[in-house]
Formats: sequence, C-alpha cells, structure tokens
Amino acid sequence: MTKSILILILLISINLSAQKSSRIFFGDFVECYYSEKETESILIYENLNGKTIAELEPLKESNCWYKFSISESKNGWLKIENITILPSCRENELNENIELYKGKWILANKMKINISDLDVEPKNGVKFFEKPDLNSDLVYQSGEFLETELIEINRLWAKVSFIINGKKIIGWLQRKDQCAYPWTSCPFQSD
Repeated sequence: MTKSILILILLISINLSAQKSSRIFFGDFVECYYSEKETESILIYENLNGKTIAELEPLKESNCWYKFSISESKNGWLKIENITILPSCRENELNENIELYKGKWILANKMKINISDLDVEPKNGVKFFEKPDLNSDLVYQSGEFLETELIEINRLWAKVSFIINGKKIIGWLQRKDQCAYPWTSCPFQSD
C-alpha cells in the first residue's frame, strides 16, 4: 500500500513538473510578443542599462514567435518572468527552461500586444484608459484588430501605443483585453 502511494505521488509530481513547462498562458503577468517581421536580435540584459548576457536571434521558422511574460517595467525596460516560443516551435530548447532569463531585462521597444478583431462598433469595443484605472478617462475605444507597442506595465495593466489615421494614441489596457498571441485571436471578455 505504501509503495503504491509513493508511486502515485511520484507520478503526480512528474506530471505537475511537465505541465509547468508546457503552460503557455500566464494570466498573472502582462504578456507580449516579438513580431516575426523584426530582423534585429533581442538583447537580454543582466540588469537595467547593464551588461548584455544573451542575444535571441529572430526566428526564421514560420508560425513561431517569442512570447514574454513581464513582471515589472522601468524607464523603457521590461523585467522578464519567462519566455516561450510558440506555437509551432515547442521543441525549441528555450521552451525546456522558460524561466532561464527570469529577472533579466529587455528593452520595451518592438514588444507587441494585439487587440482582438471584434468587428463591433467602437462603443462596444476595447477601452484604452488615460491611467491604469477603470475610473480614469477613456483615450480611445476600438472594435477592430490593433497591433500595439508595449511601453510599460503597472501590475496587470499595459501602457501601449498605436497609430490611428496618422495620430499616435497612448493608453492603458487592462489585462483582459491584452492578446500576446499573434497566430490567433484572443477571446474578448466583456466587462
């Protein structure tokens, strides 16, 4: 009986360990991705304005993106919680240890967050706020797909920028409206 319990515990712990590395959604963090259109490497730094410790080459395989979970931001820098390469490159060695660069930093420029293509009237669409607070003023509302550039985060809010009709718009996006998966449309969650 004791032997069976030990084997059961061992199997459960192995399964939980495997699940951690196969997770792709991290709702406790702001998530962003690096566009497949980019041609420059992503530099990873030991600390803010610090020494470069790694360089991630642009992915050449189709349907593969670097997806970052971000835990903090400061002055144009983003602190990495984990990195995965998805969806078609799950066998990439970086996916074996998604927390390899946990606590390290990247520059925010060129990191993207999408807004789902809702195909609804703007008044029913995604809201961009002046501050990371649902009670702050709206700066824009969209019912269409948008690719935004991540500027900074505040808890689970993402400050993003995008261009509409030649005008640059900057606003805060709540977590439920952020989509870091360019290969699919994220589900829209109403208020």
